[in-house]
Amino acid sequence: MSQLTLYLDDATRARIERAAKRADTSVSQWVKERLVEALERTWPKDYSALFGSLADTDMVRPDQPSLSDDLPRKRIR
Repeated sequence: MSQLTLYLDDATRARIERAAKRADTSVSQWVKERLVEALERTWPKDYSALFGSLADTDMVRPDQPSLSDDLPRKRIR
């Protein structure tokens, strides 16, 4: 397995260490997972679970103004 050296400011390093601790994994594994996710450009794991999560009544188009309420147009020559 290859190794990679990164130069980070202290604040970023601390944030990464806290995130890895919350995920109960090593810093190397946490960074690797973030890099793989960024390179794969896929949808999040649970994205498909969102389908059907809204009732059809949640997706109601608002009333549209009448065309007669629009400003009169001038013909461009």
